[in-house]
Amino acid sequence: MENKTIPSNIPEHVQFEQNLGEQANTVEQEARMVLPGIQTLFGFQLMVVFNQGFKANLNQDEQLIHLFALLLIAVSAVLVMAPAAYHRQANHQISVHFISLSSAFIAWAMLPLALGTCADIYIVSKVIIGSAEIAGVITFILGAIFTWTWFVLPHWHRQKVKNLPVHKEIK
Repeated sequence: MENKTIPSNIPEHVQFEQNLGEQANTVEQEARMVLPGIQTLFGFQLMVVFNQGFKANLNQDEQLIHLFALLLIAVSAVLVMAPAAYHRQANHQISVHFISLSSAFIAWAMLPLALGTCADIYIVSKVIIGSAEIAGVITFILGAIFTWTWFVLPHWHRQKVKNLPVHKEIK
């Protein structure tokens, strides 16, 4: 794929069409950006359970919240890796269906990732600060940041540009 530089005189709202190969590459790159973070978080979550302080410092409810967070991160990993498994087994061709399915899997993976991260931030905040109320506020703020950046902002932008023309190529 040829590297195209966008000229500085093009307004930011101008959209350019991508062919299927470029769309597949974009989806693949999105998955590659998200997956290492998910895997790292999942690994740390697994290790914590085997730490002596896990049972000593967390009550049963907090341990269950951590388990819930671990399961959510696992679901997120499954969703991000689903396009590769699907493509490998169902059809080795790139299609509009594959691009749409892959995009949906990656988008849906963000929800359990955000929820799982917030659940564990609640636990960590409560252990460090010692206050469920303050931990709840911290978790709420983080949840609001996730909601704004991962869901509201993209939806708002999509609505803003949905009726704008799409150009064939960068000139």
